[in-house]
Amino acid sequence: MSSSHQSVTIYKPKKIFQGANLYSPNSILVAELDASVSGKSVDDKFFERALQILNAHRSVAAKANFNAMPPLSDSLTTTTYAEVLNYLALTFQRWCGLPVTFAKVLEKTENAQGEHVVFESRLDHLATAAGQIAAEVCLHCVNPELVTAERIKDMIVEFDRVFIHGRTTQIPFIREAEETGVPWLPLTADGALLAFGQGSKLRKIHQNFTSNTKLIASRIAADKYTTANILRAQGIPVPRQVVATSVEVAIEAAQRLEYPVVVKPARNDYGTAVFVDLRDEAEVSNAFNEATKYGPVVIEKLIPGEYHRLMVINGKFRSACKQLPAHVIGDGNQSIRSLIEQANGARLANNWQPIPNDDEALAQLKKQGLTMGSVPATGDTVKLRAQANLSNGGLTKDVTNSIHPANANLAERTVATIDIDVAGLDFITEDISKPYWEVGAAFSEVDVTPRLILNEEKIILGEWFPDKGKGRIVSVVVLDSLPDKKRGTKIAEQLQSKYSKVCLATKQGLLIDGELASPGNFASYHGLQAALCEPGVNAVVLEIEASDLITNGLGVDRCDLAVFAAQEESNDRRLAEAARGILATISECVIDNSIIREGQNASLDAKQLAREINSNLS
Repeated sequence: MSSSHQSVTIYKPKKIFQGANLYSPNSILVAELDASVSGKSVDDKFFERALQILNAHRSVAAKANFNAMPPLSDSLTTTTYAEVLNYLALTFQRWCGLPVTFAKVLEKTENAQGEHVVFESRLDHLATAAGQIAAEVCLHCVNPELVTAERIKDMIVEFDRVFIHGRTTQIPFIREAEETGVPWLPLTADGALLAFGQGSKLRKIHQNFTSNTKLIASRIAADKYTTANILRAQGIPVPRQVVATSVEVAIEAAQRLEYPVVVKPARNDYGTAVFVDLRDEAEVSNAFNEATKYGPVVIEKLIPGEYHRLMVINGKFRSACKQLPAHVIGDGNQSIRSLIEQANGARLANNWQPIPNDDEALAQLKKQGLTMGSVPATGDTVKLRAQANLSNGGLTKDVTNSIHPANANLAERTVATIDIDVAGLDFITEDISKPYWEVGAAFSEVDVTPRLILNEEKIILGEWFPDKGKGRIVSVVVLDSLPDKKRGTKIAEQLQSKYSKVCLATKQGLLIDGELASPGNFASYHGLQAALCEPGVNAVVLEIEASDLITNGLGVDRCDLAVFAAQEESNDRRLAEAARGILATISECVIDNSIIREGQNASLDAKQLAREINSNLS
């Protein structure tokens, strides 16, 4: 996010603690407030004004993400400036589908100029931006001349563009991982690349590309003309197509294919610059000029029927959705304009994108001999878009149970031909309950990064992590171990007899099965994250000092076992006790001076692991 306006100085981000820390099992951001607002009390109207500003610029997508989560706890009070800022920072993150819940205002220390606020942070860049906008919204509520309403609007719109619409495909996976207990980790600060699971079980997702998506398959699917040629060679039905390099070629191709035709970019997704049901030279010319902005242009014969999105995951047909273009249904009394307004009221209440009342809608009405003032008869369907696009007021209807087996088998065969792990296919047919050969159905597109409509993320993560561990591998944290004790080395060697690959993170480096893999200091949250992302690893051991854990965090939200040094080995008792408290909270079991303490929900595997390691260390 960028802006020419100088950032407010009342709010200064200080640090992000990664993973479990003194305040929360999850990562947090710490920021300092200026003394001018520190400790400042506010009334209910201040909080209400701040929320009104947020909601005035909240997108439909943000509202849908926000409403999908339980409300924030009543314990998050909003009676001070700092508390309101925290609440807003969490709210912005929840707009993005991140289930953050923790925030706290720390007591002012002797050396600090102002209070410190602490709030949960799942994606570093996103949390930093959320806190900055929250601070400016609060400052606007104090004095609108300091931060203008236009400035606030611009920041929220940009936040929406970058972190909400830019994360559309990731949000369902994060939410499902949180609900099912699958560990996930951003591999980049902006969260564009996510890791799910750990070690040998780790899988990566970028948009809807996964670790199993093959490069050749994605290259094929990225070019609609190439895709059609490969499928046609296998006898799979696709429309006749021509690649056009000029308006003249496009018009000639449309005449040869015979109207109506479709004009679309050969290498663009999500329905951008796709023009359907074109019936004359002028329409083809205008469509070509728009589509050519995105590269080569394809002219194809229009296949009669309705669009359906068929999902094939890991080689198996999973679902079918009929995609309906934006439309209204006449009641014999209201004009089309009034019907659109009525429909949009209901759509917005359900967090759906509204039906646009624009030039494209007018063009569709003209084709039907209608205007916005026309009053359609009861039951008449009036199309307002040629293309079934959810972002332009379209609707979907689950027809999975209606699809003919031949069509489902054809979808599996199509995906196998291109060799994609997660694919969405646009299937055009007049009746999905009949075999494709009977009604002249065809595939118009194969999408390698499809939008997930019917919670397909549950299938993907469920099949990746079917075991009870939900993608977790064995993790042991050794706190304040003296070098001559070599507790980490002993534990790693012991685990090697049970697991095929063990990673040990120490001050000397990252070791895999006892061999140095990377020299350097890995005795930190960074070292643990590196060990958990090491390919093929089935168990990790981290050696860490209390001071590093308190200063930077652990890097993860839980571990199987924590091993504490004897109290006399600790250089700083205060730090040691604080670090022990963190680990005791997030560990299934703890070994403290040869005594095993089991957590309330410790698994049998964790208990057995604790007994085995304790026996070897004693």
